[in-house]
Parts: sequence; structure tokens; C-alpha cells
Amino acid sequence: MKLNALSFLCILGLSATVISCGGSSDESQGGTKKVEETKPKKTAGNASVVKVGDKLFNVPSPLETAFLIEKVGGNFNETMLAKNADANKHSTKQAQALNLGIYGADLGYSLIHNQSQQAFAYLAACKKLGTELGISPALYADLMKQFEGNMDNKDSLLLFVSELNRLSDEYLKENESGDISAMILAGGWVESLYFATELLEATNSDKLRQRIAEQKNTIDNLIGLLGQENESGVLDDLIGKLNDVKASYASVSSTYEYAEPETQADSKLTIIKSKTTVEMSDETLHEITTKITALRNEITGNS
Repeated sequence: MKLNALSFLCILGLSATVISCGGSSDESQGGTKKVEETKPKKTAGNASVVKVGDKLFNVPSPLETAFLIEKVGGNFNETMLAKNADANKHSTKQAQALNLGIYGADLGYSLIHNQSQQAFAYLAACKKLGTELGISPALYADLMKQFEGNMDNKDSLLLFVSELNRLSDEYLKENESGDISAMILAGGWVESLYFATELLEATNSDKLRQRIAEQKNTIDNLIGLLGQENESGVLDDLIGKLNDVKASYASVSSTYEYAEPETQADSKLTIIKSKTTVEMSDETLHEITTKITALRNEITGNS
């Protein structure tokens, strides 16, 4: 089964939300959102639409949460990264795909904080895992050279990551590797949520807390996505552990307040004024943090 427009590295902010189930993080946090009515340019910051079977998933940019982390002022914390980006310690396809998502998230986090040497180590690990999963090494050759030549230019590196996502996505679609794509997505989502919970403790950011709470819809859709790619049953254990995390989200509540959108004909903009408020208790947050940390450490082999 093909997984259209799935980002290969799945760096950060992987909220696979069914389009009919909710809006963007800007809208859900209550701010006004400007929407261009003209077709947007495809950039590293845009979302993609993923079609799996008869369902459409809105996948925000892989760098979205990384930019949020930068925005809330969290300093670079190397201890959050997966220890020793060693692709050789992952021998099964499931472990390789999940950790490709993990390392991709670490790569994005490192780039946002200008840790180019650290990022290069995770890029090398991603290349190794991608090769093990059947991604042609030729995909990486020229782009790796570009990366090495722009180690001090963050904007160039982010564009590089976007291009690598695109090329890898095309390869996966051509080879119908839906199960591998779904596991990469899951690994990136787990690491992204792990980062958010860890940084929330350090920053006490309301925006990060909101982002964590918003994952209630995301995890439900992620489990459904994995289920569609689980004909062999190889993902049963992962789905079971994600269902355990999902159970902790049961008490997270949300309220939606509709407001008439404002259209500005001259500028071709529509301002969305509706908002969704998500509420999560400290006890629930603690449960989610504990479970996602345990799952993440199990995937990476970190203690």
C-alpha cells in the first residue's frame, strides 16, 4: 500500500490528523490564523496531505515542532538526544524504521539549534538505516556533499532536509513500502512528543503543554494508520504500547468555539477566528510523560 507524501525523516511535529477532525495548532491555541486563498508554495514549512486507503491525513511540516521548541526558548539539551547514533545496533526492519524516525527527529532538533556537527552524525545514521531498509545510497550522495559544504548555514541545511524528504518520499512511494513508512512516522512522532514533554519540564511553556494535549487526536490516527499497514501482525506490539499511551489521553478534554471567519478580498486572505481549547491535568501529563519516555527508551535502547 502506498503512503502518499510521507516525509522519510519525519523530523518533528508529526501530527497525523485526519482533516475532518481538527485544525492547525495556531487555530487550536485560539489565535487568529491567516489563510491564503491562492495556492501556497511548497516549502519546508508547509504541511502535506497523506492518503491511506480512503482516509486523508494532514501531516504538518516535519520541522513545525522544532520551530515551536525554538520559539518557546528552550536551550539545546544534548542529553535529550538518542545516545550514540549507532545504526548498527538495530538489526530488525521494525527497529531500523522506528529509529530512522527517532534519528531524523534528533537531526531536526540539532539543526534548529545550530548544532551542525551533531546533526551530521545523525544524518550519517539516517543514511545507514535508510540503506538497510532498501533506500538507495545514491539518493544521499550529492545531498551529503551539499550538507558538508553548508555546515554553518542553518537555512541551507533546512532546505537540504526538505529536499532529502522529497526524494526519499518518492522512493518509498515507488516501492510501496507503506509499513516501513508508517513505522518511520511512528518513531518520529514518539521522539517529537518525548522532546515536548522533556522541554515542558524545563520551560513550563503553555504552548508546549497545548501541543502535548493536542496529540490526543494524533495518536488515535497514528494507531489507525499502523493498523492498516499491519497485515502480517508485526506491528502488534508497537500498536499495543501506543494504545497504552492513548489510554492516558482519555481524560484530555477539548472545547470548540466557532466564530465567523473574516475574508479580506483585497489581500485574498481568510482569517480563521474559531478556536479549540484543550485541557489536561497535571496527573494526566505525568502519565503521558512516563509512558512516552519508556516507549522511546525501549525503541532506542537507551536506559
